[in-house]
Amino acid sequence: MQTHLDCLVCFMRQALAAARLSTNDPKLHREVVDATGRMLAEIDLGSTPPENAVFLYRLIAKITGKADPFVDLKRQSNEFALSIRGQISDTIAGAADPLRTALRFAACGNIIDYAAQHSFDATKTMADCGSQPFVVDDYPRLLDKLEHSDQKKTKILYLADNCGELVFDGLLIRELQRLGCVVTLAVRGAPIINDATMEDVRSCGLNSLCRVIDNGTGCPGTPLGDCSDIFQQAFADADVIISKGMGNFETLSDVAAPLFFLFTVKCARVATYLHKVTGKNDQEILGSGEMVFMQQRMPVPAPG
Repeated sequence: MQTHLDCLVCFMRQALAAARLSTNDPKLHREVVDATGRMLAEIDLGSTPPENAVFLYRLIAKITGKADPFVDLKRQSNEFALSIRGQISDTIAGAADPLRTALRFAACGNIIDYAAQHSFDATKTMADCGSQPFVVDDYPRLLDKLEHSDQKKTKILYLADNCGELVFDGLLIRELQRLGCVVTLAVRGAPIINDATMEDVRSCGLNSLCRVIDNGTGCPGTPLGDCSDIFQQAFADADVIISKGMGNFETLSDVAAPLFFLFTVKCARVATYLHKVTGKNDQEILGSGEMVFMQQRMPVPAPG
């Protein structure tokens, strides 16, 4: 997905929010806003929003002197998720379809996003998770992939997104392993916004669950060309890639690969894109937190 003019408004909002997290100095807040305005005037609309966000957050860090303003929020998100992990794990274990239930909780966890255009109540979202439907639901296609893999053990690359939800990703990975899948978990190579890194994997106890790698970038998505050789090899070798979160979707939506996107829609532009590739209308996908589990559907090229 390319950056749209609407994204520029979102970038400015993010810049001010990050500046206020970084410092109490209103002069620096103004400096961040002014510098962001100059940056947005030169932004490459041909790049994806997460790729452009890298330059934005580097700019904010340079001005404020704080490289990771979301560190406390990330810790709180992880602690919240860990506090209810046992309860959710029990619910998954007692479900008629544990994999399906784990998938649902992982999707609900994606609401924990400090860069999105919405406010959220993580506690309420997780409590209501059982009643929220997927507006795009390709779960049968995933089962078909798992059942008809040419290999004895399906190789799955799981692309993590944010802190907090990382805990619920672990529960989904556990269910995939119970079905005989070999899972590799991939996180960001450096802190940006509230995206999960290796440090978060260790603090949530997921480092002993499966193989874990980072993607070699500090982008809040997965720009393949900028990722490490190790990550790119894992991407190429995977039978199935579960791509978590909206940032991963924005950077991989045009990539031909065995991708399944799992996220909540928190942006009107992403909602509009989904209308085009799924045929859903703007009443079905508003961009207000709808849950999506979608096998890769390449966009239809515009007529030349």
